[in-house]
Amino acid sequence: MASVPLLPLLPEVFQVCAPASAPLRAIAAVAGDMHVPIHEVLDSVDRLVDPFRTPDTLLGYLSRWVDLDWLTLPDPGSVEGAALGIPSVRQRDLIANAADLSARRGTPGGLLRFLQLATGLEGFEIDVDPSSFHLQVRIPSAAFDQIEIVRRIVWGVKPAHVTAEVLGKDKGGAGGPAVASDVAESGAAAAETVPDRPSAPPRSASGGKVEIP
Repeated sequence: MASVPLLPLLPEVFQVCAPASAPLRAIAAVAGDMHVPIHEVLDSVDRLVDPFRTPDTLLGYLSRWVDLDWLTLPDPGSVEGAALGIPSVRQRDLIANAADLSARRGTPGGLLRFLQLATGLEGFEIDVDPSSFHLQVRIPSAAFDQIEIVRRIVWGVKPAHVTAEVLGKDKGGAGGPAVASDVAESGAAAAETVPDRPSAPPRSASGGKVEIP
């Protein structure tokens, strides 16, 4: 008689009758097989909360757990639909680094790290003018096609009392503003400024350049 894993878990009357009843053994075997997929999930339940092993369909839920749904989900009230142009591999990196990003939120270094993880690109520069509570984020030309993601991150991560603008860097990699047509090629404006920003904020004695660790 073939072993039936479920049989020892059944009431004694089933265990006593099973050796003489092929139909009972067959039913118990089928019932046991129905539990196999459940046991497989429970045996590897840790992968469901691992950002690098979880299925793409669960990334939205993990994003919400670590307060990233405002960026990765089109609507914070829904977990359906595609994210805001952020590939799943970039979402996984953001979720895995969520604790560090949260701890550094509101700092130039934290904003820089956030932009790098979300876009998968280097070359961002952040200038801060402490005398006017204003910052400039300069993005490399390779990130022009992700300008909406960059803007959303800047306005979501910067301190509430600080104004900000997003500028393009020239194609040669220097720190100057991009020519408007450079960004227009990607369908976005070259810069966006918070409306209440002063027209000509004074610069600090050091030039306002912030070194990012």
